[in-house]
Amino acid sequence: MTEQPKEPQLPVEKSQPGARTPLIERLHRAFGPLVGGMILDLVDLSSFGPFGIGGFFVGGLTGWWICSIYNIATSTRLTLALLAGIYCLFPLTEFIPVATLLSAFIRFRGIGDSKTME
Repeated sequence: MTEQPKEPQLPVEKSQPGARTPLIERLHRAFGPLVGGMILDLVDLSSFGPFGIGGFFVGGLTGWWICSIYNIATSTRLTLALLAGIYCLFPLTEFIPVATLLSAFIRFRGIGDSKTME
């Protein structure tokens, strides 16, 4: 009897039907953008709004950090960090979770999501 060569086993890709993604990846995909918005809203709540320019710098740094988690390009990261700083500087945004609501809306619509919703 001659042995036939075995076919190499291909790794299962996440895009194949029936492939399951790990729980931590699914949680990150579902709640990651919301957590970024919540962090920015908490920084906005803790900043002093228009009374202190520190809100702009702390909000900008927080926006830069959140963008770095998602590996966003540097030019876009700078723009989003400036917007985060301006958001934390605006008066009367402390008690309205705009960043959380915006990130939830973007996640709901699937904007920027290359995968289809499962």
